Order: sequence, then structure tokens, then C-alpha cells
Amino acid sequence: MRSKLSRMLGSILAPALLVAAGPLPGDDRTAHGGFTGEVKPVLYVADVEESAPFFRDVLGFELLSYAGAEDDPYYADLSAGGLKLGLHEPAAPGQEANVGRQRIYFRVEDLERHRARVAAWGAEPGPVVETGWMDYFIVRDPDGHEIVFAVTDPERHPIDPW
Repeated sequence: MRSKLSRMLGSILAPALLVAAGPLPGDDRTAHGGFTGEVKPVLYVADVEESAPFFRDVLGFELLSYAGAEDDPYYADLSAGGLKLGLHEPAAPGQEANVGRQRIYFRVEDLERHRARVAAWGAEPGPVVETGWMDYFIVRDPDGHEIVFAVTDPERHPIDPW
């Protein structure tokens, strides 16, 4: 049986929680902002003509296209497992500071097989790191970005970060 204080607090707090959790008038949060679930990360790179072949030939991405002058592209569109990724040379003041400073994660089916493939294609993958939420290894691209390949196993990783 609940105490008089818990019944009183419950009757005061419960309506407040329901009001706070609900959408504000005119704010339809059930639409989730119209997000489609698609995301396209873009990494700043110093030289797209150096980076794109690394992602294609060493990491296994599909090179879709370049943008810019045929003899001087500034952007490359790549794909991996249905995910698109962009590589972009800095185009505005201050963007140079972002070259080589990002980390991006890609989920793979077989971590050891992918690590062996990346090594055979000429990269130096880091060691496999086992955590409670995923196992992964890191490869640095020519600019220093950390490209992380990871696997999760529901039996070993209780938290699915994807």
C-alpha cells in the first residue's frame, strides 16, 4: 500500500510528466523532423585525387564520381554497403583545420576478414580492440582521419551502438 505522501506526489508529478513529455502545441514531434534515416558523412581531405583512390583501392569503397574540373576535382563521392561518403577539399577559410581530424565508423560482417583484406590492399590496420559495445580496428587515411571498422555480436556486446 502506498503512503499518503507517495500518493500525493504521484498525483502531482504524474500530470506534470505527461505534459512535459507531450509535444508542444503546433510542434508535431511524431514526424521526427522529416528525417529519412539517410546520412552522408563528408571528410575534409587535402587532396581528393590522393584520398579517393586510397578509399577505393585500400579500404574497399566504390568510387562513384568526382566533382569539379576534370583535371582538378575538389570532391569525390564514394559508396560502401549502401552508405555514401564524400571527400571534399577545403573550399572556405578555416576548413583546412578539419583535414585529418575526424573519426568515422563502418560496421562490417567479419572483422578479421576485413582487417586481413585491408592489410593485403596496402594499409596498416591497427590492432583489434575488444570492448563491451563493439570490437574494432582503425586505419588512418592519407590525411590522418581515423577510419574505424567494427563488428558487434549481441551475445558479447549488450549495447548495440548502431
